[in-house]
Amino acid sequence: MSDLQNYTENAPESKSIGFARKLMRGLAVGSIAMAIAAATAGGIAALQYRADAELQPEQHPPLAVTTLPVRFQDQYVTQTRYVGRLEPARQTSLAFERAGLVVSISVDEGTRVRTGDVIAQLDTDRLKADRKRLQARKRELEAERTLAQLTLSRQSDLRKKGFSPQQTEDEATASVARITASIDQVTAQIDLVDIDIRKSVLTAPFDGVVGARNVDDGSVTTAGTPVVSLLETGKPQARVGLPPEVARSLDADRQYQITTDAGPITARMSSIRPDLQTATQTVPVLFDLNSSNGAAFQQIVTLNLETPIRERGTWLPLAALKEGHKGLWSVLVVAAQDGKTKVRTEAVEVLHIEGEQAYVRGTLEANAQVVSKGGHRIVSGQHVALTGG
Repeated sequence: MSDLQNYTENAPESKSIGFARKLMRGLAVGSIAMAIAAATAGGIAALQYRADAELQPEQHPPLAVTTLPVRFQDQYVTQTRYVGRLEPARQTSLAFERAGLVVSISVDEGTRVRTGDVIAQLDTDRLKADRKRLQARKRELEAERTLAQLTLSRQSDLRKKGFSPQQTEDEATASVARITASIDQVTAQIDLVDIDIRKSVLTAPFDGVVGARNVDDGSVTTAGTPVVSLLETGKPQARVGLPPEVARSLDADRQYQITTDAGPITARMSSIRPDLQTATQTVPVLFDLNSSNGAAFQQIVTLNLETPIRERGTWLPLAALKEGHKGLWSVLVVAAQDGKTKVRTEAVEVLHIEGEQAYVRGTLEANAQVVSKGGHRIVSGQHVALTGG
């Protein structure tokens, strides 16, 4: 009975003690959790403070670009090149007008000669002998004419005195006339021999240089056989084939430029041939060159023609162009936007390209600043800085 009583009396106290213990444990665990949370929050705050205390990286500076202003003009000039050939203004094959033995050739290929210089000579011994014969015959006839004139004078006196008939005087007159005609004929034959003697010496008809030499000393040549070819050097010409419409636009008073391997030479248009070359559909045009500068004949030359094209536009470097969709082109233009210098895109059309420059037209405005190079590094709307032209 006493044990049961003791248990009954002490039971509530034991329950209170257990509850207190549990409560203390919970408070301890809560305190630890709060401490951990406080420590964690403090660590995060410390890291945030340290992060805020560090220097923030600066933003990238705007990209520097080079620009040039748009300068419009009303036309551009195209350079067109046409191929031709350099040739002498006169070129001939020199030949004797008579057959004969060539006794001397005074020139070789490449020899420069002046007008009247001796090129070659034929043997003239037979001609000289024939001339002497004709001169002797002429003297003979002149003697006969002197006698006939004396006879005519005597017959004229006798007829006046009535001792000679008119017939005799007429015959004496006819004899004088016949002998005179024979003298004239012999004189003409002597002149022909003199011509043949002169033409036995072949001379240069103009200043030039000897080309091909076809005959040597000791050769027997026939009339018309080429002895040498002579090329005139004083007036070189260029023969250029041009389209008919281009040929018609040429000005005879204008200076043109012909390029040879010796350098550029100024020239004037000499003539335009009326016939069309069917193979090339061009018209041969001859240009008189001011000099040859030592250029060789028959070499290929180039005629440089400048043609103005009436089209408003501007020149830009090829590096400023960007190829767009379906063959379109664009350029980047720098302009002020929202208080900053930014890039925008403008469309252009390429009209002509010469070297590293392109003549374009499009949506550009006068004096607009076009990015001249380095456009592949930037895009439309990007903030940039100018570095000048």
